[in-house]
Amino acid sequence: MKNRISSVFILFLLLFTNSCMDLDKEPLDMISSDAVFKDEALSEAYLYKIYGYMPCGYGLFVEAGANVLSGMGITDLLDGSTGLLRSPAGWNESNGVMIPGTMSSTYNPLETWGRSYEAIRKVNNLIAGLSDDSPLSESFKERVIAEARFVRAFLYFDLVRRYGDVPLIKELQNFDNLQALLVPRTPKSDVYDFVETELEQIGEILPYAREIPATEHGRASREAAWALNGRVLLFAERYERSAFFSKKVIDEKYFELDDDYNALFQSRSGNKEVIFEVMFDGINKGHACDNLFMPPSIDNGWGSQTNPTQELVDSYEMLDGTPFDWNNPVHAKDPYTGRDKRLAASIITDGSVFKNKVIRTGYLMPDDGLGLVERTYTGYYIRKFLDETLPFEKLYFGGSQTSWKELRLAEVLLNYAEAQNEAKQGPDDSVHDAINAVRDRAGLPDLPEDLDYTGMKQRIIQERKVELAFEGHRFWDLRRWKLAESVLNNKYFHGMKITEENGVKHYEVFELNMLPKQVFLPKHYLMPINIGEMEKNPNLGSNNDGY
Repeated sequence: MKNRISSVFILFLLLFTNSCMDLDKEPLDMISSDAVFKDEALSEAYLYKIYGYMPCGYGLFVEAGANVLSGMGITDLLDGSTGLLRSPAGWNESNGVMIPGTMSSTYNPLETWGRSYEAIRKVNNLIAGLSDDSPLSESFKERVIAEARFVRAFLYFDLVRRYGDVPLIKELQNFDNLQALLVPRTPKSDVYDFVETELEQIGEILPYAREIPATEHGRASREAAWALNGRVLLFAERYERSAFFSKKVIDEKYFELDDDYNALFQSRSGNKEVIFEVMFDGINKGHACDNLFMPPSIDNGWGSQTNPTQELVDSYEMLDGTPFDWNNPVHAKDPYTGRDKRLAASIITDGSVFKNKVIRTGYLMPDDGLGLVERTYTGYYIRKFLDETLPFEKLYFGGSQTSWKELRLAEVLLNYAEAQNEAKQGPDDSVHDAINAVRDRAGLPDLPEDLDYTGMKQRIIQERKVELAFEGHRFWDLRRWKLAESVLNNKYFHGMKITEENGVKHYEVFELNMLPKQVFLPKHYLMPINIGEMEKNPNLGSNNDGY
């Protein structure tokens, strides 16, 4: 896709760039919608602009040179500049981290309402423009419209899980009728109905992933529509339907779990496990995830920007399938050995080798140690997503090119396992097969065969936490499970202080109590609608409870 995007992008720039003009003629820096939707290249350029509204965990709506991370769903990270948890229950204006309980209808750094509806209008405009009057081929129009509907379905899903009831606008609005623009909120169940139906329909139109050439990676496939529907219907608590769509992806047998968990997240496109990804070329669109996460001793990385917590590190099992336990003297003596393979692939711990350098996170270690300015606040750094082959000059100005893996097979397997366990009120063989496939890649044994509904649900919660760490799921999972109050509210989080004496390391878990406790209140399960939107559209009614 990136090659096609680059060429179309250049065309788009040429067509939209200001130039000298004869005032008696129509401006040459404007192209009418009518002209756009009569030309395949321009129609695709318009579609790629729509794809640009897809959220990305490296930073919302990242453009070239971006140097930010959105923190979406990252509830197991600490911000290095303040030590506050990167969890969007309320965020600091200056550096985008959490201030307990500050989210309001006038302040919400995770506000996506306006931009989402801007994108939805573009989708509706494309659909209207590629109507029966367009001279373009029916096959071309059908695919482009289906891809745009995929993005619209994702955005409506994102809106409803944030805000609950939201206006459902399915057709292009006419600005000549201002009253018609004041659309009331649609019940969230109806929005879920719409998203489910949309994804089911376009899942019969989009090409199979195997039919999409490598030059077009990043475009939605049939399997992407099914996978997204499986995720959406978990949130809607329509478990049988969720399991149905996830199983369609699994049964297709085109996607495979990558044997190398670490390499999976360093790939730029076309990994066999990835079903849908947001693409970066490091030129027209890039991110600075590598620069922000790398330990400071590596290419001047800003590794203190976000740090995993001890809570997350302790969640990774031993290779024999038993929980890690600090009260076990064998575990406590050498805490990072003999663990779930995903720990070393996701988190840089003391003694990890990164870019051919041993990273030391012990207390006051000069390069990367705990307790020093602009170093780790917890004794850990992120490893997941970091490209060890990236040259120094590419670290800055949005030069990173690793794609954002929005949908991948491991999530689909876990989605299926959860949905099937909920639908059947207990695990069958297919549930065990799905979750055990993910565990096998991590080097872990199969789950016990005698698990009941509750036991399997707890194992699924645990598995999602470690398999999908930092990928934007935990934030939403805790909400749909209604566990956020118990996990995030009135809590301190912990880090690791390592000291060394006569060559023997001593490990001390410490409480990050120099900061306010985390706050998560019942009202935080939904976000507030911005007061400006409420004032513009009185038909939205009252705001969400508590705001």
